[in-house]
Parts: sequence; C-alpha cells; structure tokens
Amino acid sequence: MSHVSLQVEARTTPLASASVQALYEDPFWAARYGLPRARRFGDEDAVFHVRYLVQALDAERPAILEDYARWLRTLLVTRGMCSLHLDQHFEGLDRALQAEGFGPDSLPHAYVQSARQALRYKDGPAHAVEADAAAIISAVVRRTEGPLPPGSRPRLEQEVRLQLSYLADALALGRDDLWHAHLRWYEGFWPQRGLSPLNLAHLLDALRAALRDGPPEARTLLARMPDSWEETHS
Repeated sequence: MSHVSLQVEARTTPLASASVQALYEDPFWAARYGLPRARRFGDEDAVFHVRYLVQALDAERPAILEDYARWLRTLLVTRGMCSLHLDQHFEGLDRALQAEGFGPDSLPHAYVQSARQALRYKDGPAHAVEADAAAIISAVVRRTEGPLPPGSRPRLEQEVRLQLSYLADALALGRDDLWHAHLRWYEGFWPQRGLSPLNLAHLLDALRAALRDGPPEARTLLARMPDSWEETHS
C-alpha cells in the first residue's frame, strides 16, 4: 500500500466518526429514520467512505471513489435521501481529513473533492437544474424571505438547495414517484425547519416561478403535485 493510503487507513475510526457528527445535528435524520437507525447506518456508511478512499489512494485511481459515490447515490435516493445529503457526508469527511493533517494540498482531499464533483449530473434536465442552482436559489429567496425573522437567509438558502437536489435526482432517474413521496413526507416534517410563517407550499410556488424558463421536465414535475397536495392546497 502507498504511504498516504496507509496513513488514512490507520485513522479510519476517528475519520469516520468525525465525518458524520455534524450531520446528526440536522433534525431530518431523527424524524425520517429515527436517530438510532440513522446513526447506525450513517456510521457504517462513514466507515465505507474511508475504506473506498483508501482503496482509491492505494490504486492511485480517484475513479474508484467517484464510481462508489455515484453508485451509493442511486441507492440512497430510493430511500428518502438526496445527492446533497451524500455530498454533505463527503464534506464532513474532508473536514475530518483536514483535522488529521490532510489539508487542501493533499491527495486525500483531492480524491474526496473528485468524488463530490462526480455527484454532479453531466447532462439532461438534472444538469440544467444544478447548473442554474445559484440563480434559482437567489430568485426563490427573494420571493420568500420577506416575512421571515432576520438572520433566516442562510437556512432558507440551504432549504431551497435541498429541494433542488431532490428535484434533480428525480429528474435524473426519471422517477416522479420519488419526488412525490418526498413531498408527502416532507410536508409533515416542515415545521421542524423553523421557517414559519413560510410553508412548503409557498416555497414550491416560488420554485415553480424561478424555473419558468428552466427545463420543461422540471416544470412538468413541479406542476404535478401529489393527489393529497391537490386536495389540501387547492
């Protein structure tokens, strides 16, 4: 094994543990899966992330970690997660690596960043949504932040980013059902986001407006709300 891969492997446990601690501060995990279950599977995934990083470093092939990231993303989005959640996990691993001395100029950092980039869609409507994400987020925030308390903008921006990630994943997989299932569950979870008086329906209305010139597939998906939504919000 290479010297750097041995160094990372020797730190597997502290790297894995440190990489996920910030994730569990998000109430999403406890609400969606129950905190014990979320921690059990999240901790297991964290170890796998480090192990695949070690394999990639040893083989001097960042593609090993990139392929793993794309494969895992396909699995996780069918279980109620989105690309942003996995990217946040890799971001946590990067922070953990830096704390262990593997800074921005190191190979481990470069490999993790390569895996994060691999999660970006390269073509189709999902790519179009991601490529225009900054402008979309800005437009939605302008439409919705008015009634929110001062200092809410960072949380609101992150919330729009999350919904865009769910939307892009559904578009990439051609799975309208994943988007609708997400919305049905997320409506009940929404109050925990602390963005009252804004509600999820208002946010989606603003998202539709921001995507009026976006890919037609995204506009069509946003126009098709689940049956339960049509009854509740019509």
